[in-house]
Parts: sequence; C-alpha cells; structure tokens
Amino acid sequence: MTLIAPARSSTLSAQVAHQLEQLITSGEWPVGKRIPAESELVAQLGLSRNTVREALRSLIHTGMLEARVGDGTYVRALSELQTPFVRRVNRARLEDAVELRAVLERAAAGLAARRCNARKAAQLRKLVAALRAASGAKDQAAFVAADTALHAAILACARNALLAEVYDHLGRALKLSASPQLWDLGLAAREIGLHEALVDAIAKGDAVRAESAATSLVESLRAALLPAAHKARAAR
Repeated sequence: MTLIAPARSSTLSAQVAHQLEQLITSGEWPVGKRIPAESELVAQLGLSRNTVREALRSLIHTGMLEARVGDGTYVRALSELQTPFVRRVNRARLEDAVELRAVLERAAAGLAARRCNARKAAQLRKLVAALRAASGAKDQAAFVAADTALHAAILACARNALLAEVYDHLGRALKLSASPQLWDLGLAAREIGLHEALVDAIAKGDAVRAESAATSLVESLRAALLPAAHKARAAR
C-alpha cells in the first residue's frame, strides 16, 4: 500500500492515522514490525512533522503502536480493540467467556445462513470434510487448523466485519480449541457431527436451524472444557 497525501476534509492527522491503521489491519504492517521512522513518514506524506507525530500518538494511545525510546515505533496490536479486549477476557471467568462465545457463534451462524451463497457454502462443506479427515488421522494440529478455518469462513459468510473482529479477539484470548490439555478424540468426534449440522443449515439458508446448531456446538464444548479447566486449576 502506497501512502498518499491526504485531502483536507478532516484533520490531517486523523487522515494519516487512518492510513497507518489500514496498513496494520491489512497485515502489511504485522504485529512486532518496526514501522518507518517519523522522518521517513514525513517525507512520504509531504506533511509537517507535528501532523505525523500527532497521528502516531493517536495510534499509540489506542494501543495499536508502541514507542520504544531509542529504538523506534512498533506495531503492538492489529486493532484498537485487541489489547484491551484480550486483557479484559483474561480477567473474566472462563464460564463468562464461553457464554460470550456462544452468543457470537449464534449470531454469526444466523447471519451466515441469511447471507451465504453457493460458492461459499461449497467451501464450508470442504472445510468440514477436512475436519473429519483430521479427526480420522488423529491429527490435533490439522483438526485445530481446519476448525479455525471453518469458523473464519462462517464469519466471512456473515459479512459483518465488527463481529468477525470481536470473535477473532475472543478466540485469541481463550485459545480453547488449540489447548492440548482440553482436547481429545472423543470431543473432536462429537464436534464433527455438530459442525456438519451447522454447515448444512447455513448452506440451506435456514437461520433458525443454524443458530440452534451453533448453540449445540458451544454447549458441547462447554460441557467438555469447563470441568477440565476447573480440574486443571485445582491441581495447581
């Protein structure tokens, strides 16, 4: 992405901050990357140092950037939601976090059923097949990857960017599906049938059935994860 000199319809610093934010959210500037020096940004944009500095400060304030004295400015988070959201979820009871995930899963399933097209439905079915193959091969890493891809595809069908972002941050904070202590083949086998029901409902445009399937999926996950999590805490 090439930076361009902004128009003057809003404050220049706000427009610069928006461009920099796009570079971060698009992944062009990934987390951990040191961004160009302030002087380089000034040269690219053709603006004053104060304007660029104000834009950088606004992104530092939201937590997307981090200034390191004597070293430069680094990307800290993919969005302004990520840092405070993950911090808050990590302070929450696991039960509350799982309930929030259930709400988001249900909403995503309903929207996906209303907005999914034939091409995306075919993709969902392929991902469910990958999930089954991973379970049959007893490959946990492949199962987790297929599960993550499937839920990302469902969110893409829902076509709600804010919902997708919140769901992504919740997933990063919980890391439930990827936890080796809380995963077994029995849970994986149960999840496959529930995922198949969910995808079938979405593909057929049945929002009510899709929401019900999403709820059943999270309830199954809750039944397996919460006792295991409590047991792990008690053993510490």
